[in-house]
Amino acid sequence: MFQDRTEAGRALADRLAPLVTGPCVVAPIPRGGVMVALPIVERLRAPIAMVYARKLTAPVAPELAFGAIDEDGRTVIDEATVALLALRPGDVEEIGKRVAAEIRRRMALYRVPPLARFLPGRAVVLVDDGLATGLTMRVAVAYARRHGATDITVAVPCASEQAAEVFRREADRVVSLVVDPEFAAVGAYYVDFSPVSDERVCAMLAEARRHAAPSASDPDRLRLVFKNSRGFRLAGELLVPAGDRPCPVVVFAHGWGSGKASPRNRAVAEALLEAGIASFLFDFTGHGESEGTEADSTPAQQADDLRSALDVLESLDEVDIGRTGLVGGSSGAAVVLRVAAERPRLRALALRSGNPEGAEDAVRRVTVPTLLVVGQHDVPTRAANEAVLAALAGPKRLEVVPGGDHLFEEPRARARAVALIVEWFREHLA
Repeated sequence: MFQDRTEAGRALADRLAPLVTGPCVVAPIPRGGVMVALPIVERLRAPIAMVYARKLTAPVAPELAFGAIDEDGRTVIDEATVALLALRPGDVEEIGKRVAAEIRRRMALYRVPPLARFLPGRAVVLVDDGLATGLTMRVAVAYARRHGATDITVAVPCASEQAAEVFRREADRVVSLVVDPEFAAVGAYYVDFSPVSDERVCAMLAEARRHAAPSASDPDRLRLVFKNSRGFRLAGELLVPAGDRPCPVVVFAHGWGSGKASPRNRAVAEALLEAGIASFLFDFTGHGESEGTEADSTPAQQADDLRSALDVLESLDEVDIGRTGLVGGSSGAAVVLRVAAERPRLRALALRSGNPEGAEDAVRRVTVPTLLVVGQHDVPTRAANEAVLAALAGPKRLEVVPGGDHLFEEPRARARAVALIVEWFREHLA
C-alpha cells in the first residue's frame, strides 16, 4: 500500500526515469492523477499538459463507470454495463452532455493546455492514480494517439490485471507498480485516498510548471498554412532543431489516408531533429486539416501539393533550401518520385514501404540519391522496389529490414528503418 498519491508518484517516477528518454510531456487525468504526476514532472523535467477525460456514470450507480468521454466528445462505451444498468440511448446521450459540461468547466478553471496543444510529434506519459476498469485511460490513450503522440506510456501506481492487459495492447508500454488479479478498488491501495479538490489541483499545477525544464532547448514547432495551385489551404508543421540556422530540411509525403500526424513519419522527424535536420510535415489535399476532399486528392494533385510545400520553404530563414531531402511513405513514394524527376537539385530521397504505382516513367529520370527501405514481410512492396532500384538513374540503395511489415509495426523493425533513413540524410544533407 502507498501512504498517499504523492508517495506513489515518487515511486512511479523512480520506475519511469530509466524507461522514458528524450523529450516527452506528462499528462495526468484529473483530479487524483495530478497528485501522482507531480513527482514525475519533477523527476523527468517534462512539461505538464492535461488529459481532460472523465468517466460516465449513471445516477443509480455513481461508482460504476459504463464509459468515458474526452474533451473532443469522443467516447468509449462498455455495452455490457449499459445493459446491466438498463440505460437507454437517450440516457447515455444526456449523461455524456452533463459530463462534457464538467470537462469544459475544468478546462476553464485549471487553465492548463490540453494534451493536444503539445501534439503531434511528442512522446506522452499518461498518469492516473490507478486503473480498475481502465475506461477513462482508454479514452486518454485514443485521444493521444488520434492527436499524433509518437510514443504512449501509461503510468499508474496500481492496476487490475484485466486493465493492464488492455494497455499492453493499446499503449506502447504500461508501467504499474502493482498489478493485482484480485483488484477491488483503487482506494484499497492507499492509506490516504482523500478526495482532491479543484483548489488543490490548481496549486499542484502551478508547482508542476515550476519544475518543468526550460523550453529554450526544445525544437521550434512552427505551424504553416499555405496554398496549392488550386487555392486549397494546406496545413503543415515545421520542426526546427534548436541551435544554428539555417539547417537542412526534409519534407514528408505521407501515404493515402494518412497525414502529418503519421507515427512512422513522426518517429523519423524526431530522430532527424537529434541529427540537426529540420522536418516539414503537411497534409495533402483532402487529408487531415487541409482543405478539399479525398476525390480532389489525385496523384497529380498530391504532386502539386508537394511542389507548393517546397516553394513555401524558400521564403523561410530557418532552413537551407539548398540542402533539401524528401521522404515518401507508401503511396507518397510515387509523389516523391514524380517531383524529384523535375527537381534534380534535391539532395536525397528516402522511400519507406514505397508504392511507385503511377510514377514508373518518372523513375528513369530520377538522378537524386535514393534510399529504398522495405520490410522483410512486405513481399509485394519489396518486388516493386527492386524494379524501382533497377530503373533509378542516380546513386541508390535498397535496405530490407528484418521483421518489418508494410507499416513497420514491430518496434525493433521500426527503429531500424528510422535509423537507416536518418543516416542516409546525415550523409547527403550534411
